[in-house]
Amino acid sequence: MLIINSKKNVYLLFIMLFFLSSVYSQDNDFRGWSEIEYNLDIDNNISLALSQHFRLKEDLNIVDSYITESEITFSPLKKIKLLGQLRYYYRNDNSGDIQGFENLYRYRFGIEKKFNTNYFNIDLRVAYQNRVSLDRKDRFKKRLRIRPSAEIKIKDWTNRPKLFYEYFDEIQGKDQKVHRYGVSKKINIKKSQSITLRYLYQKYIEKYSSNSSANIISIKYSFN
Repeated sequence: MLIINSKKNVYLLFIMLFFLSSVYSQDNDFRGWSEIEYNLDIDNNISLALSQHFRLKEDLNIVDSYITESEITFSPLKKIKLLGQLRYYYRNDNSGDIQGFENLYRYRFGIEKKFNTNYFNIDLRVAYQNRVSLDRKDRFKKRLRIRPSAEIKIKDWTNRPKLFYEYFDEIQGKDQKVHRYGVSKKINIKKSQSITLRYLYQKYIEKYSSNSSANIISIKYSFN
């Protein structure tokens, strides 16, 4: 058992060091995300998730946003999911001519397909979303999101680490593009309770301003 655990730790340490190396090699913003999520299975094909988020930015010194979210998942076929999400933001805008907390909402629709190979369990998700300001006219951000993720198959290891990449293409707005790279690990703490740890690296490609990037550490507590 000790041998198995040591192998697990070596795998996880290697993956985390690979991704976390960008924290020290890049001069960019460091952010923190936290989330509490409640999951409810309505029936065998439909589930509902309710969550509350708190985010920090500018090296954890400034509040970024408070987010309330609901997401419904429908599985019409095996290994296929249809996703619908509604999110409310209370977001701190501390740049530009107009600053202060802003009220926004976002809706998102997506589809997710699972694939299995000898070495990975792969998820491919494609989604469309639109974020709209409730306080300012003609302020919105419409995006297409594409995210492949891979769960590494390691023998005798449940809740295996996941590697993922996500591409954001702003199709109407300021024409921003984002590349997101990440690694995550889910840890079961009690029956129907878990904690998910993630590291994300985001690169923002701007059309009308300077490019930027961010390192993000995320923690999520989930219960059913």
